[in-house]
Amino acid sequence: MAGEKLYQEFTPQIVERWEAAVQADPLAVWNENRIGQLLPFVREVQPRIGVNQSLFGLSIISLEGRPEDESEVVMYGLEPLIAAGVLDEVEAAQVVAWYERTDPSSNSGSVRAFGKEFDLGGTKYRLITDAYGGHRDLNLQVV
Repeated sequence: MAGEKLYQEFTPQIVERWEAAVQADPLAVWNENRIGQLLPFVREVQPRIGVNQSLFGLSIISLEGRPEDESEVVMYGLEPLIAAGVLDEVEAAQVVAWYERTDPSSNSGSVRAFGKEFDLGGTKYRLITDAYGGHRDLNLQVV
């Protein structure tokens, strides 16, 4: 499958480990993100997340450079979000188009071409795109 090596898969076993971590320590963190805040999203969506992770949230997609099959790689990362109803097909196409038109070497800083806020399990989230440090990311943030 396109891009499999660029993603980590969430499984029910990983979700159970995260739940246990939060039970042991409500302030437990993973990659500078509070696990308890991410748990409703992770439970519901069981996303694929980027092997590379950003400092700006949980990176659903994080690409360094431009993979040959970029659109397929991006869609592979978006599939769980579409299946869970977090993104619709039009929004997914907007994310893919952003990756296609954004230069991998650009640093957009705070410029974000795609953004969406939504609620899952009583937690409000935001998906945003950004290009920084040679990476182009779709990040999940807790609002």
